[in-house]
Amino acid sequence: MAFALWLSIPFLIGGLITSMVDGGDGAAPTGVLLIHDQDDSVLSGFVAGAYSQGNLGELISVEQVSFEEGNERIENGDASGFLVIPEGFMAAFVDEEPVTLTLKTNPAQTILPGIIEDVTEILLDLGFYAQALFGPEIKTITDGNPDGEPGDVFAATMAVQIQGKIEAIEPLVFPPAFDIEIVEPPPAEPRPDIALLFLPGIVLMALLFAAQGMSADYWKERETGTLRRLVSTPGLLSRFVFGKAMAAGVIVALLGGITLGAGFLYHGVSWSKFVPAMAWITLSGVGLFAWFAALQMLFPNRKAANLLTTILLFPLLMMGGSFFPLDVLPDWIAAIGRLSPNGFVVDRLTTELTSAGDWTFDFEGWAIVIAMTAIGLAISTWRLQTGFARR
Repeated sequence: MAFALWLSIPFLIGGLITSMVDGGDGAAPTGVLLIHDQDDSVLSGFVAGAYSQGNLGELISVEQVSFEEGNERIENGDASGFLVIPEGFMAAFVDEEPVTLTLKTNPAQTILPGIIEDVTEILLDLGFYAQALFGPEIKTITDGNPDGEPGDVFAATMAVQIQGKIEAIEPLVFPPAFDIEIVEPPPAEPRPDIALLFLPGIVLMALLFAAQGMSADYWKERETGTLRRLVSTPGLLSRFVFGKAMAAGVIVALLGGITLGAGFLYHGVSWSKFVPAMAWITLSGVGLFAWFAALQMLFPNRKAANLLTTILLFPLLMMGGSFFPLDVLPDWIAAIGRLSPNGFVVDRLTTELTSAGDWTFDFEGWAIVIAMTAIGLAISTWRLQTGFARR
């Protein structure tokens, strides 16, 4: 039951985290803008088409609907927005008369309705400036040729008037008030999948639960008299501690193999990395067990030992990358996390799983883990020899 608990908690938490960060397909959000065009003019068609131009067309899909259908769909939350262009819109624009465009947005969405509102405001500003600059010319063109001039003469006259206004405002616009220089950013290295960055921390979560749980066996064997009988035999206590470490290594290997195997299958990690990763987490898991056992034997009673090691467990999980990958944390927080025992193990395991090659664990890393394990086992042996086993 304990083994099932140590395994199920990381699987549950890891599954929830992975489903949150890896649930989408990476596609950009798309919204639907419903338009009811009562004017059916050239200008209203321009307004409707503006929402689907360029990159904006990748975000917003425009549908022409009746007023009843559009109102029903926006009320049911089936669209991001519903725009009503009233009859007489173009005539009001030409004659500089007030006109109201009605835009309803979906309150259940945030980003896309805001984009639609911004585009609508930009179109209104564009219409205002166009009317302010070329209002008489627009009215003349829409009214036709009032003087009965030949078509080419009329067109030339309008072109000259518009060109004159453009030349008048050109000094105010060109050159621009500021220069724009487009600089290509340096090529960035591809970042690993964020869900994969959670895997090492989830594996260490299982190992920490197991190490803390198995370390309490020393108190069970003390209360049942096993340790008192042990110290009266000619065998060395160090052999007993080493045997406990070997048993812990078997449990750690089983837990690590199951969690790593599931992660390798889900994320498609190369299986050539499985053996070095297994060796790394097995030795590290034994080291964590040794230190938890040493801490257990430093407390005066079993209740205090279990309580305080459990309290210690969760800060280690928080700092060591089990809930937040070290690579996505601020640098100063990640630096502190890598100083914790499990954070050190998580950091090197992450490098192994995300690198192009395998066996990336260096000599220094192996030396630190071996020294941590040896010191933890030595402290456990010392506590047995200095009275823990005889009480």
